Amino acid sequence: MNQGDISNSNSNNSNSNDDINIQPQPLLKSNVTRPPRSIGFLGLISIGYFLVSGGPYGIELVASTGSYVYVLLTFIFLPFIWCVPTALITAELSCMVNEDGGCSLWAQKAFGEHFSLVVGLFSWFACTVDLSLYPVLFVYYLSKLFIGTEYENCKWGGQLSDCYWCTFLISMGVIIILFLINIWGTEKVGIFGTVFSIILLVPFIIYIGMGIGKVKMGQILSVDGGIKNFTGVKWGTLITTVVWSISGYDQFGQLAGEVKNAKRNYPMGVITVMVLSICFYLLSLIVGMQFERNPNEWYTGEFSDIAISVGGKWLGILMSIGGMASSVGLFLCNLKAISNNLYSLSLRGLLPSFFSKLLPKRKTPYIATIFNSFIVSLLILFPYESILNLDMATYSIVIAFECIIYIRLYINNPDYKRPYKAIPTKWLLPYLSTPIIITIVIFVLAPKNIKWNVTVFAAAIILVVLTRYFFLKYKLKKKEKKDNNNKDLIVISYY
Repeated sequence: MNQGDISNSNSNNSNSNDDINIQPQPLLKSNVTRPPRSIGFLGLISIGYFLVSGGPYGIELVASTGSYVYVLLTFIFLPFIWCVPTALITAELSCMVNEDGGCSLWAQKAFGEHFSLVVGLFSWFACTVDLSLYPVLFVYYLSKLFIGTEYENCKWGGQLSDCYWCTFLISMGVIIILFLINIWGTEKVGIFGTVFSIILLVPFIIYIGMGIGKVKMGQILSVDGGIKNFTGVKWGTLITTVVWSISGYDQFGQLAGEVKNAKRNYPMGVITVMVLSICFYLLSLIVGMQFERNPNEWYTGEFSDIAISVGGKWLGILMSIGGMASSVGLFLCNLKAISNNLYSLSLRGLLPSFFSKLLPKRKTPYIATIFNSFIVSLLILFPYESILNLDMATYSIVIAFECIIYIRLYINNPDYKRPYKAIPTKWLLPYLSTPIIITIVIFVLAPKNIKWNVTVFAAAIILVVLTRYFFLKYKLKKKEKKDNNNKDLIVISYY
C-alpha cells in the first residue's frame, strides 16, 4: 500500500468514526443572541435544588395519610422508579443537546416540531401551575412567625393566611420582587438561590441534629396500626405528594445552554441534588414522627410547630423563616426555568417571536418572564390543594412524554454524540420507563374534576397544534401556487 492509499484509508476511518459520533445539529438559530454560560457547579446545585425540592417544606401532608411505616417506605421506594430515571434521562439529553429548552428541544429531535410544541406547552402549563403554589406558601410561613405573640389573632399577623386579600396582596409583592431578580440575570438567580438554600437548610440541620438522638424507630413504625394497616392509608394523597416532592429534575434541561462544562456539571449536579433532597426529606420526617405520633395532626407548616418541641420557640421561628426562604427560592428558580421554555419555543418559531426578546444588557427573556408572572398572579386565586392535584396530573404526563422521547432517541439515533450516557445497555430501557407506570397511577387516583381539567387542557393544546399545522400547510400551498404563477409569467414574457 502506497502513501496515498494510507492517507485515503485514514481519511475513510476518520469519516467512519465521525459517523459513529454524530453531533446533533443545533435546533436554535446560530445568529441570535443567547444568554451567556454563567452557571457553574455550585450555581447549578443551588438552582437545581429549588427546581426539585426547596427543602422538606410542604411535604408534611404525607405524614397525615396513615401508617408512618408506609409513608417512609413510599419515600424510600418511589425515588428509584421516578426521580432516578428522570434525573438520568435529563443528564444525558441535556449534555447531548446542550441548549436552553429542555424537553421541548428533546421532543423536536425525536418527533419533530409539532410534537415539540405539544410537550413544550404541557411542560409550561404544569410548571406554571406549580409556580403558583409558592407565593401562597410564603404567606403561610410568614403567618407562623406571629404564633405565640400578641399578634397571633391579628388579621395581618397570625391569621394572615386566612385572609384572602391579604394573601393575594403579599403574594403579588413577592411575585414582583422575584420577577425583577429574574430579569437581572441568570448569575444573580444562582447567587440568590445559594443564599436561600443556606437559609432554609440551617434550621433543618439544627432540627435534625437536636432531634435524631431521641428517635425510637420501633415506636414510629407501629403508629396507626403499623404495617398491618395497608387499607387505612390514603394512597392517592400519599403518592401524589411524594411524587410532587421528588419532581423537577427535567427542569435542569431548561438551563442547558447556560451551564459551564455541562459534561461534568450536569451528572454531578443532578446526583448531588437527588441525594441531598431525599436525605433531608427522610430525616426530617423521622424526627417529626417521633415528636408527633398522631397522623391527623399533620398539616402544611407542621415542621414549624414540631421544631418548637424539639428546640424551643427560637427554632420554630427559624423554621418559619426557612419556609419563607424555601418558597421564594422555589419561585425564583422555577420562574427562570419556565421562562427559558417559552424563550426556546419562540426562538424555534413555535411561539410568537416576542417571547424570545432579551434585555440588551442582561440577556434575559424579559417578555416571557413578564407573561409567566402575570399568569401566576391569576392562578394564586385558586385553592391550594386543587392546584397541587392539577399540577401533578399534568406534570406526570410530561414525564411520560420524556421517557418516550428518550427511548425513541436511544433506539433511532444511537449515533448521536452523548458526552454522558445514562445507561450502558438497551436492556435497562424498561427501568428508565417506570415513570410511565407512576403517571398512569397518578391519573387513575386523581379526583374526577382534575381528570376533566387535564383532558380539557390537553384538547386545547391539540387544537392549537392542529390549527398551526393546517395554517402552515395553507401558507405553503399558497406560496407554491404563487411560485408557479410567477414561473408561468416568466415563460409567457420569454415567448
